Parts: sequence; C-alpha cells; structure tokens
Amino acid sequence: MTQLGCLEFHVQTWIEGHSREVVVLELERYISTTFDHCICQMQQHPSDGDQLQVEEHAGVPATVSVPDCHAQANETCATTSLTHFTFCASNGHVYHDVCSLVHDICDDHTIGADPHPDPNLCPNMIHTTTTEPPLSAFETSLYSAIEHGIDDRLRASRAKGITPKQALPIFSAQDHAHKRYVRNPDCWAADLDLTCISPWNSNLSNRKAGTLISPRHAVWARHYSIRLNSTLRFVDRRGAVVERRVVGTRLVDSHGGSGFYGRDIVVGVLDSDVPDTVSFAKVMPHHLLTMHPGHNVHLPVLSTDQEEKALVTDFLLYHNHSISLRAPSTSSIHHDYYEPKIVGDSGNPSFFVLGDELVLLFTFTTGGPGGGTNLIGHFHDINHQMNVLGGGYQLTEVDLSRFLSAQETLPSVIG
Repeated sequence: MTQLGCLEFHVQTWIEGHSREVVVLELERYISTTFDHCICQMQQHPSDGDQLQVEEHAGVPATVSVPDCHAQANETCATTSLTHFTFCASNGHVYHDVCSLVHDICDDHTIGADPHPDPNLCPNMIHTTTTEPPLSAFETSLYSAIEHGIDDRLRASRAKGITPKQALPIFSAQDHAHKRYVRNPDCWAADLDLTCISPWNSNLSNRKAGTLISPRHAVWARHYSIRLNSTLRFVDRRGAVVERRVVGTRLVDSHGGSGFYGRDIVVGVLDSDVPDTVSFAKVMPHHLLTMHPGHNVHLPVLSTDQEEKALVTDFLLYHNHSISLRAPSTSSIHHDYYEPKIVGDSGNPSFFVLGDELVLLFTFTTGGPGGGTNLIGHFHDINHQMNVLGGGYQLTEVDLSRFLSAQETLPSVIG
C-alpha cells in the first residue's frame, strides 16, 4: 500500500496560452481525485438512495493501493483537457500529457514539478511572470467591495486593541451538552449574521458542519457527510438554540464517477423551516462561471473550522466545478487571522462578505489553505436536488448589479 497524507501538488509552471492557476487547479483535481487526498478512510454505510458516507479519522492518513491508484487515474484522466501539454517533473522526466504524469505519481508520490525546467526540453513552459491585464470597472468595484467586507472589520478590530487570538472565536462559550452558546463580542465578525452556520450536530458533535442555503435546506461535504435523521443545531444572534432533523439527503452529480473531488456536496432537507431569527446564505450568480482575480489581487474569504473560529484566507479562483484558496502573504493583515485547515475541518463553509451579506462559495474538501467543490458549478443540480427533496425553496443569488455600469451585463468570466 502507498500511504499518503494530505497531498498538495502545487505545480510551478506557466503554460503558454493558458492561465497558470487554471492549469494547476485542473492538475490538482485529477491528482487529488486519484489519491482521495483528504486524510480520510473510505467507509460505505447503508443509507437511502446513493448516499456515500466517508468518515475522517484524526491521525489516520489515507491509503490507496497502487493498482487502485492506476485504475482511478484511468477514470479521471479520461476527461482531462491537459492531454497535449508538456510537463517537466522533479524526477528528471519530461511528460507530454498529464495522464502519464499521474500514473507515475501512483508509483512514486514524491514526484513534483521541476522548479527549474529546461526550456529546450519543455518549450511550452514559460518561467517568467507575465503582466496581468488591467481590471475592468466591474472587477475593480466588485473586488473593492469584497476586500472592504472583511478588511475593514479586521482593521477596526485591531484598532480596538483586540488581538487575533481574541478576535477569532465566534463564541466566547460553547457548551454543546447543555446547549449553551454565547457569541463573542470581540470576534472581528461579530456584527455579521453567522446564524446559517451549524456549530453542532448529533452525528459527530462539532465536526462535519452544515450551512443553510434556504430556511429548510443545508449543504455539507459528501466525503464527510452528516447521516440521515441527525439533528442540526443552529444558534440565533441572541444565543437561542434552534434544532432541526435531517429527513432527506441528495448528492450532486451522483453519476459523475466514483471520486468525490469536484462533486463533494450533499444537499439536506430539514423536517421544518428554521425561524426567521436564523439566516441562510446566498450564493454567487450562476452566470459568473469563472472568477480568477490574478496574483496581485488578494480577496479575503471568511471560513470557519471545527472550533468555530472566523478564519481569513485569500481567494485563488473558481472555475467549473472546482475552487481553491491560498495562504495569505505573511505581511498581510489576513495572515494574522489565518490558520491551515486540518482533519475534522471538512464540510465547514467559506464565504465572501459583501457589505453585511455572507455569500457562500463552497465547503471544505481539502486541507491547508483549503479547496473543494464550487457551488456555482453545480447551481442547477443543487436547485434540482432541493426541488426533489421538497420544501419549496431554491438557491438565492447575490445581486451584483450595483457593480455594473448602465447597460452593462454580468460577465461569465472575470479575471
């Protein structure tokens, strides 16, 4: 057996004619799908429909046999668009398609990218940073709003003399056994409505998470799924506890293959609506299919973890079904409020903050800065599953029209 930890394969390449981040994101998707690279063990449980349950275990790295790795590589490589590119690897080999590279990684998972590729061997690889195109007026306005949504709150917290250690916990007291929760007035996000985030469930206590996308529907990670008939607990802004039972679940893209990367979403329906004292999260407009701000734009993202801390990470990009974050620069204020994601954080949500609104991007599949399944990439399927489950709700898209000039329409790609 080949034993793998939380594999992070950040390929240091620039490929002519293609965005570096998009190429890296796609490489990570195929490699991580092959390895099931969250620290977890696959465990099948009897359940309704085609629900897949995968439990994480602290300190237990994932294992995959070499034959199984090659079999999964064949499945994932069948759909890659990177079949005609050249990759120089750290083992000295030159690969002319990503599938050959992935198969060799099955045999030797220490293989990475050559940080100094020979331009004569890899003519398609450019190792210089190109000038990023200027931002459009829409991008400038939108990015500024996303930055101010978190940065202004961080600066205000710092100006009050509140340390990051004091400012990170969402609750100053959490007593799950006695259902007692006190919101932390020193949390940098204390003025935001965070009631859509579940701090506890009867399946695995403070792990697995769950985030409301309507008064009756929630989403969480497929690989770390909350079991049917579990109780989800929410806490309103005054500390009152609201509990609802999960009475139905559906997978998105359930026929897309055996791997969960790129479709790591479960939609659950509750036994009744939550009261209006508990909110639900909006999502990005479904027309905005790709968002890639570039290296010089540092958009902050609010994420939670199993301890219910309000962490800050930088957004990298989303494209199709996948999304990735990146660790903030050590000189950035974001870095003071950043922590890498670890075992047990899977399923926790990440948001843009626009004004006072939370905009849900995804729930965690991977560790480190974090990455997972882009909700917008499955917008129509999520709405379909919500309809099948019942309840009468659909996803609510955030209104970005205020960032558009007169007669301008929302683009499908930015960055």
